[in-house]
Amino acid sequence: MMKMMTAALLAATALMTPVSAKDYFLATGRWDNVMLVIDLQKAIDPANDGTANAVVSRVRSTPDIEVDGTKEIASGQPIIVAIAPDYRKAYISNHSGRTLAKLATAFQHGHPGSVTVLDLTKVFDPSVAETTSAVEGWIDSEGFGATGFALLPDGAHAALAHAEGKGIEDGGYHINIVDLKQGKVVHRVEQALGKPGHACPPPELPKSAPDPRFGCYPDSNGVTVSPLGGPKGLIFTANGGTNDVSVIDIAKALAGEQGAEIGRIPVQAGGFGIATSPDGKLVAQASRENAQDGKEGNTISLIDVEKAATDPAKAEVARVLVGTDDANEPSRPFVAAFTPDGTKIVSTNFRTNNIDIFDVKKALAGEKATLARLPLSTGSNDPSRPRGVAFTPDGRYAAITGAPPKGGHNSSMVWIIDLTTNKVAGRVTQVGSESYMIGYFQAP
Repeated sequence: MMKMMTAALLAATALMTPVSAKDYFLATGRWDNVMLVIDLQKAIDPANDGTANAVVSRVRSTPDIEVDGTKEIASGQPIIVAIAPDYRKAYISNHSGRTLAKLATAFQHGHPGSVTVLDLTKVFDPSVAETTSAVEGWIDSEGFGATGFALLPDGAHAALAHAEGKGIEDGGYHINIVDLKQGKVVHRVEQALGKPGHACPPPELPKSAPDPRFGCYPDSNGVTVSPLGGPKGLIFTANGGTNDVSVIDIAKALAGEQGAEIGRIPVQAGGFGIATSPDGKLVAQASRENAQDGKEGNTISLIDVEKAATDPAKAEVARVLVGTDDANEPSRPFVAAFTPDGTKIVSTNFRTNNIDIFDVKKALAGEKATLARLPLSTGSNDPSRPRGVAFTPDGRYAAITGAPPKGGHNSSMVWIIDLTTNKVAGRVTQVGSESYMIGYFQAP
């Protein structure tokens, strides 16, 4: 009995032990053109709940542009963050790159993209605040509407997606391979065009969604990578235009060979967020919306990586309803992310303003998998509209970005979720405008 009480006491003490002060999250500030560093220890301090006190640094993502002898603000629209395993660099995908802010605000799609290389060893220096002093450089994305960015298993390259064509929201059909040391695109992987029932290409491409003419171009959003499924692994892309997932052979992509895209996996609706399990065996895709008719999805697709390499048509091994128990209610899942141990998935459900946590094994077995559904509140009448997810390495905390789109300067929030209790442990405000994705890092 004494041993049981001691064990329980130790467990309780462990849960009360503060996290390391070196734990940080890096959030995209999108329309504010900044990246925000959030101190986890400060974020979970009750005294800081609902404040910006945990934001310890704000750094510019894109430079000013000189136009006719005067400096103009570049839009950038930083939306995706990928952090190097050694936590020394972050790569930020800028949806509208060096485009003038006023042009991107007028129509946010179809602009040349870029990737910011951010030196994480400099972001805490007070002198870099609201400047580009922590930026190591910029990479031309060589495409329009840059979106997903994922580091490849070799550590020397990355995959970069493009969701759009020039001046329009449709027309993206390639993934670029970036050489990280050279800081430039070295290969272009073209994706197949066409989908049954759609003219391809249509006589005139649609400018923005929804439009029944979508369906020819994949318009890839999120990108994820597995070291399995081929000699150097596979790339998976969430295709917002064709409601499927591309499977790309990394070895062929790195060699610049034709036919690197080896298959497509149909899903419920076009996705944005897509992630790989820690063991590389599964991919989770969040079905956000159908670009043809604007209908929003409500499921997460689980994809078997090995099957994706050999028989893509049978690679979707589970489909999980999230955000709602009504199969007819749209929840518009934005991201599906595996916990660090791979046993659970957290989905951010934009339309229903909540997150789901579900058991992977139960989902694969076709059982009811939802472990918890947690509503998120902004503390006002504004909906939470959750989007990005990042975890601490121990899996105890998840950080969720959200708040309504285009709510204005510093209108976004980050919720810190304690996954041992499935409760909100803290809320951080003033996290840019329409913050999208978020990543975890430790101070060097």
